[in-house]
Formats: sequence, structure tokens, C-alpha cells
Amino acid sequence: MEAPITAVTVFTDGARIQRTGTTSVAAGRQTVEVTGLPAGLDPASVRVTARGADLALLNVEVRRGFAADPVREQVARLRAEIERCRDAVQALDDEDTAEEARLKFLIHLSGAAATALARAVSFGRAGQDELTSMAGYLSGDTAEALGRRRDIAGRRRAAHRELEAAERRLAGAEKRVGQPTAFSIVAATLEAGAVADGETTPAEVEVSYHVDGASWRPLYDLTLDGERLAVSYLAEVTQQTGEDWPAVELTLSTTRQGRHQVLPELDPWYVRRAQPLLARAGRSRAAAKALSGGPIPPPALPPQLAAPDGVYAAAAGGAPEAAMLSAEPVDSAEAYAGVAYRVQRPLAVPADGGPQKTSIARFELDATLDHLTVPVLAPEAYLRATAVNSSSLLLLPGPARVFHGSQFTGETTLETVAAGEEIELQLGVDDQVRVERQLKRRSTGKAVIGGTRTIDIGYEITVENHRGGPARVTVKDRIPVSADGDIKVRLREASPSPAGQTDLGELTWELKLDAGQAAAVRYRFTVEHPAQVTVTGL
Repeated sequence: MEAPITAVTVFTDGARIQRTGTTSVAAGRQTVEVTGLPAGLDPASVRVTARGADLALLNVEVRRGFAADPVREQVARLRAEIERCRDAVQALDDEDTAEEARLKFLIHLSGAAATALARAVSFGRAGQDELTSMAGYLSGDTAEALGRRRDIAGRRRAAHRELEAAERRLAGAEKRVGQPTAFSIVAATLEAGAVADGETTPAEVEVSYHVDGASWRPLYDLTLDGERLAVSYLAEVTQQTGEDWPAVELTLSTTRQGRHQVLPELDPWYVRRAQPLLARAGRSRAAAKALSGGPIPPPALPPQLAAPDGVYAAAAGGAPEAAMLSAEPVDSAEAYAGVAYRVQRPLAVPADGGPQKTSIARFELDATLDHLTVPVLAPEAYLRATAVNSSSLLLLPGPARVFHGSQFTGETTLETVAAGEEIELQLGVDDQVRVERQLKRRSTGKAVIGGTRTIDIGYEITVENHRGGPARVTVKDRIPVSADGDIKVRLREASPSPAGQTDLGELTWELKLDAGQAAAVRYRFTVEHPAQVTVTGL
């Protein structure tokens, strides 16, 4: 039975392929086979659904087959594709040759016209207006010819890349010519009810299976315009499953397998008094770990549970999967462990491993702009944008290009951002916010023998806003943290009072500055220690 690919669901570590075909079944039992499937498909993932009047699905089997020379048709197709690419390159070469001839003629005409007009002007037969008009005409035509040549060069580079990719695919296919190649066969046993003599029952058979060698990863374009953050959510799909995917319905799923195939279970973690380890034959690694006070490693996990004979057979009349009509999370069987997005336009993905890009969604978020400075490390203020993912989309980890308006500001990496979580983007140094940190005080008090010595240190941080509008600046600094009970560190003064202070000595101030306004942050701390103790780290 011919069963072409009708839908593909791509995971981050594989893909599920769906094929659909129709056949006619006579009364009684009949076996229908779908052949030429990838050899690497997972037999445990095969599902078959049969639909038809008075039709029953009795059994499903997965077998391995071998073809002596299955790639000759693919080689012929690739050779035809290469010829098409070469014709496209040649057409662009011819177009460029014509433009080059036109440009040479314009250059020659410019030289001849310049000589003739110079004589005409000298004899009074032409004026400055005629000279200017001719120069403008020739320069305009020359600029247009150069522009067309640049456009042709760009299209020729793209055509060359397409030709090189086709030649690589052909080279790989030619290596496999004449070599036996394995493939999979799915055989379904159907039984049709009684029908009139000579008549058959139409049956629609749907086969789905999981294959490795396919994946997708997210890509992002993040554009900040004012206080709006536009997110372009893209996907890059690659696959080397052994079969080309035509332009069919494509679904991208965030579902992935965990590190373990079953839920991990914790064992007790014992600690006890250290004891000499006795070398004993047969002592397990877990017992040695227990005696040393370390955690006992978890036991080996059981293999993944599989259905009888490694095949799942689905009878007709099963509940259909929920449709996903746009790049939005949906309630489906996959959505319990992840989110699935249906690509709005069908996408063909060849099995050459080349990346194929498609768009998942584009949406805008409200962004909050502020500045962050840590002057003890860098005397600069960094502009950042913070936005909450108010969409219903799950953003997976992936590279992102960041634009501030039309200006490219750099690349970053997004971590996993669920709906309702916060996104923080670094937009680089803002030189319109100036920061300076100065040591304003440092003194060491005198102490008698056996007494206490005090070191008094004070800093001042100045922040100036030279932007055309208000700016919010977060200033972070620190005071020392004592690692010795005899050394005491105390924050004596802070103006203004810090908005936050941690046990590790980190201080945070939140400043709001109008255009042209400056503010100063001052703080002072003391370090007290016994006179006979030498303090390091200051």
C-alpha cells in the first residue's frame, strides 16, 4: 500500500512520522504492508489505525527488509536537481555578462561624450546646462548598472550554495549505490465483513512511528523599540532519518525524555563516624561510599517498559489527536509533558542534515528599562530591559539576536522562560549615564597592647544622567565579610540608606534621576580587630 508522509511531529531528540494510505479489502483477512520505512525506526513506537465499514485490525508486525540498490532513483533525481542548479547559475552568469557589456559601453560613451562636450563648450556651441545634463544621465545609468550587477552577484552566490549542497547530497548518495540497504516494513492484518461478490471494502490505514536523527532548536530575534519588546520565535529543524519529509503539516514539540526512563527514586543518605576501610573481596561500591560518609549511588534503573512484541496496535475508532491550528499551547496528549506548536505553513525538510528555518510566532511584550552599575568592578552603567512573558508560549533555551530599534546590539542566550516568567536582556554600556567611585576615607586607629584596632573606610559613588529623559539606576557595591570571629565589620553610615543588604555584604541602591540630574551614594564601614592580629583582604 502506498502511504505517503502526511504529518511530522519533531521533538528535540527525534520525530514522529505519520503516513496515510487507502486500499480496498475483500471479505475475510488480508495483510497490508507499508514498505521502505527507515531502518532506524523504533518498533515499540509503531501505531496503526484502520478505518472502514465493518473492518477490524487484528495484528501489527514490524519486519526488516533489504534492498539491493534502492538509491538509484534518488541519484537520478539529485542529478536532475544539479542540472537545474547549474542552469540557474549559468543564466545569472549570462545576465551579469550582459550588464558588464552595458557598463563598458557606458564608460566608453562617457569618455567620448566628455571629449565632444568639452569641444562644444570651448566653441560656444554648448553651455554648462548641457554638460551637467549629460553627466547626470551617464552617472545615473552607470549607478543603475552597478546596482544590477551587485544584485546579480548576490543571487549567484545563493545559487552556488544551492548547487554545492546538491552536489554534496549526490556524492553521499553515489557512495551508497549498489550497497544493500536495510529498511523497515509495517504489516497490518485486516479483516473485513461479508460483502457482495466482487466487491471490496475501502479502508484508510494510518501508520505512525518514532525515529531518531531529527531535532529542532529555537532561535530568537529580540527587538526593543521604546518600552515594547518584540519577540520573533523561530525554529531551526534538521533531520538525517533516511527519508525526506515533503511539505506537509509540521508540529514542533517541546516534550523531551528525561535522564532516566522511569521516575528516579531516592535512597537513604547515611552519615556516620569515619572507620578504616577493610579491603574485602566482593565489597560493593555502594558499601564503600556508605562507610566513607558519601551518598549511596542510586541503583541501576530498569529498562524502558515495552508493549508485548514491541508493537502498539490501535484499533479503528480511537480518539483523534487535538488539532493545533496556531503556534499556541494546546490540550493534547503531548501537552502533559510539554507544549506543541503547529507550524502555520507546511515545511519540506530533506534528510541531508541541512537546517531549515520556520517561524513559530511573533508577539510583543511590555518592557521596563533601567540601568545597572557595579562600579567596584566596572565604572560603567549597563542598560537592560526586563519583560514578563505574558504570552502563552514556552520559550526554550536558545541563541537570540538583540536589536535596540534598528541597531544590532549583540547576541545572548535565552534560558527556559515559561509563561509568566521574566526575561532580562543586557543591551550594553550606556555612556550617557556616567559613574565614578572614589575612596574618601581610610584611617587606622591606634591601640594599646592587648587592645582593639579600628580601620575606618568610606567610599562615594557619583551617578550622572546625561540622557534626554529620566533614568532608573541600580547601584551595587559591597562591604567586607569577616571570616574570623575576632574581626568585626560594621556598616556605620550609608546615605541614602540602601534598598537591600545581604549577609554577604552586598549593598543595593535604587536611584531615580531626571535628565541632567546627578546623585551621590556615600557609605562608611569599620573593621575592628585585636591589635596583634593582621587583617588581610582589605
